Amino acid sequence: MSPRHKQPAPFFMVFPWGKVAGVLFLVVFGGMLVYRLSQTGGAHVNQACLFAMIVAAVAGIAGLYAVGKTWGRDVYWVLVGVMIAAAIRLLIGGGGVAIITLFTDIHRSWFILFLGIYYTAFLAADTWLALWILRNSEMKDRERRIHGNLWDMFS
Repeated sequence: MSPRHKQPAPFFMVFPWGKVAGVLFLVVFGGMLVYRLSQTGGAHVNQACLFAMIVAAVAGIAGLYAVGKTWGRDVYWVLVGVMIAAAIRLLIGGGGVAIITLFTDIHRSWFILFLGIYYTAFLAADTWLALWILRNSEMKDRERRIHGNLWDMFS
């Protein structure tokens, strides 16, 4: 597990770009669908959804930047980038909740509900990325595969 260990070049070439584009489309389409559904609740619900979408988009772009800065390195650095991205999204989301609920006149419950929906979408995408990296990386430092059951943990 030395940080100098580099993954072979094909690891980053087998990334499922088509699936990523499809999931990105679904996230944007789902966000617009939630926004359109929020318009049925009135102007205060629509405003809360729009602010939640802006906060989630800023947090998601900042998290994507953190993953992008670690992308070409060792697989462990990429996983650290995913963890840092989750922390950045959480901090920006919390700061956005604090700023918007204190300094604007929006319905707080709707804002937090919509922010939770958008945060869950970004969390699902980050979790998928981390699991894909772990599933498709070559772990040369392991002597055997551990399947995670109780017998393997204590043997």
